[in-house]
Amino acid sequence: MLRKRNLFDEDDEHCVLCTAGIDEDLDHLFFDCPFSKRCWEKIGMQWNTGLSLYPRIAHARQQQNIPFFMEVVTIAAWEIWKIRNDRVFNNGQVHVNIWFANFKNQCLLQSLRFKDDLRSAFCFWLDAYS
Repeated sequence: MLRKRNLFDEDDEHCVLCTAGIDEDLDHLFFDCPFSKRCWEKIGMQWNTGLSLYPRIAHARQQQNIPFFMEVVTIAAWEIWKIRNDRVFNNGQVHVNIWFANFKNQCLLQSLRFKDDLRSAFCFWLDAYS
């Protein structure tokens, strides 16, 4: 969107989470970037990047088979986005351990909205990746 509004400098179009010099787009930022791949791997999530976005999500959901799949994906993607913005606007660090700590904290906060039985299952799942 920023590119369409001519708010990017030429150098600003590249992904700030990696050193590959690749233009930042949705697929690269959330799925193909080496940093994002490490984040997803940290929580046991694999993506079929040969599929377009919605089939990719549906395929991963079927593979994961957890009732809180979309919550995990949303929180993980949001935390990747926040790391990216911190890098752009505050020259913040890009590190999987920072992402994971933020991810876990946000998951625990969001789990308060779950019913008790689902919260227990969610926290058990989260503990498995600690």
